[in-house]
Amino acid sequence: MKTVGLLPRLALVCALLGGLLAAPARAEIFVLHDGGKVRGEWVNRDESPRKNYVIRTASGGQITLDSAQVKNVRRQSAADLEYDRIRSNYPNTVEGQWTLAEWCRENRLPNERKVHLERLLTIDSNHAGARHALGYAKVQDRWVTRETLMTENGYVRYKGEWLLPQELELREQQRKDKLAQSDWADKLKRWHNWLHSDKADVAEANIKAIDDPYAAKPLAKYFDTEQNRAIRLLYLEALGRLKSSSAMETLVDASLHDGDEEIRLASLEFVAVRNYKPAIREYLQALKSKDNPIINRAAVCLARMRDPSAIPALIDALVSTHSYTIQKGNPGGMGATFGKGPGGSFGGMTAGASTETIVHHIENRSVLQALCTLSGADFQFDGQAWRYWYAAQKKPQSLDARRDDEKK
Repeated sequence: MKTVGLLPRLALVCALLGGLLAAPARAEIFVLHDGGKVRGEWVNRDESPRKNYVIRTASGGQITLDSAQVKNVRRQSAADLEYDRIRSNYPNTVEGQWTLAEWCRENRLPNERKVHLERLLTIDSNHAGARHALGYAKVQDRWVTRETLMTENGYVRYKGEWLLPQELELREQQRKDKLAQSDWADKLKRWHNWLHSDKADVAEANIKAIDDPYAAKPLAKYFDTEQNRAIRLLYLEALGRLKSSSAMETLVDASLHDGDEEIRLASLEFVAVRNYKPAIREYLQALKSKDNPIINRAAVCLARMRDPSAIPALIDALVSTHSYTIQKGNPGGMGATFGKGPGGSFGGMTAGASTETIVHHIENRSVLQALCTLSGADFQFDGQAWRYWYAAQKKPQSLDARRDDEKK
């Protein structure tokens, strides 16, 4: 067996001890709010409440940081320790700093990498690798970051996105709208519950006092889901008081589709009193419905809005035409026919069944009433007569005057 002499053994032990002494002890990294970092041993770890951080650095010195300066504290990783050990081995040259920056990239130390890339640029400001790594691009012979380029083009940073000022203003307004609506949703939920308790009078008074357009959507939710007519009317009146297109749209829909006639008419009254013009477009569209009750409701609404421009659409909706297909005979079986056949014989059998289309015309009385209200005329359900009359109303006055002159 080989043996190691006393002197070699002593040399090996000294070398190992030297390596252990040279290795840095595990310490903490104190991340500051300004982006900086301090490494060292946390001396006053047990202080409570925390007022400051006392740190012993690797050089043996001691520094104190106010607690407000420190964002967070984390233990050094193996990569942190290795970085502390090797960083002084790299010279302050382009090659040295680039090599150390690449080592930091491979060991996932992005902040340390940035430090060495920026140090490299103080030596060679045109180093393409460092510029690209730091997010620069070359634009018209100058290096600029994306942030600089976007800022120069009028963009602003907002929650990780680049937006134009107009977009930012819209986002902020949407955020405020959402918060305001959420606040009203909370209030209305509370008051809605009170309506079924001994606080009903307070809840009713609160709802009657609503004048904020941001309450429109939460109000619409309770109006749509409530079953009690009196409470629905309370919500309906609150919607009608609001200067809000959202509130009006809810009432327009109710005036056409709600199953309660009293609710429909009350909704229509608010729409008409506000002279909400977009409602006319909805009512005209409803005249094309395949559902006759909806057609007649739309006509009632148009009559109440008193807009003569609805007359042509009302004329077209005077009579609704519906087609139905019915099946005749015995599907899949045989049917008997009687009469003289092609060969002179009488009688025979036919296979399967046949279909027949039935066309049904329905006169819409509410449409006629709306036409009479808006026109002052009455041609009953004679669509052609209504069309002749309307064409005569549209005839230019100058043409009539010229014809009168010719007669003279």
